[in-house]
Amino acid sequence: MNYGDLHYLLLLAFNRSNKAIVRQTAKGDLLPGQPKILEFLWEHPDCTQKEISLGCVLDKSTVTSLVTRMKQQNYLTKAPDPSDRRNYRLSLTEKGKEKAVEVRKVCAFVDKIAWQDIPPEEQKQFLKTFQKILLNLETLEATI
Repeated sequence: MNYGDLHYLLLLAFNRSNKAIVRQTAKGDLLPGQPKILEFLWEHPDCTQKEISLGCVLDKSTVTSLVTRMKQQNYLTKAPDPSDRRNYRLSLTEKGKEKAVEVRKVCAFVDKIAWQDIPPEEQKQFLKTFQKILLNLETLEATI
């Protein structure tokens, strides 16, 4: 593997960031995948499992098992969707909101470490470039 290959650097960055987040959130009794769902529900209250699946880039079956567990842990509620009885709307409970705040703090800390020694103007430029890369990859995904 080459540190000049974008796909490899993306893989390394995700892996290292995710490991740090999972390691810290596991101390709060969260399983891998649950922090993503908590953060997603914090930013997108009252959504469906399909929306979570797409937003968190998780398989439907993975979301189903994580949501079932999170409901048992009293992190979220699940109610029938009034516009489509085949779907359910998910929302954070008070306990879930508290966990989501903890997750956001962990993620902010990991981001802070990742950005250390990088000036704000370089951070802004990196994010602009990275967003362009994501759009390019979305276009590629649509054509394959």
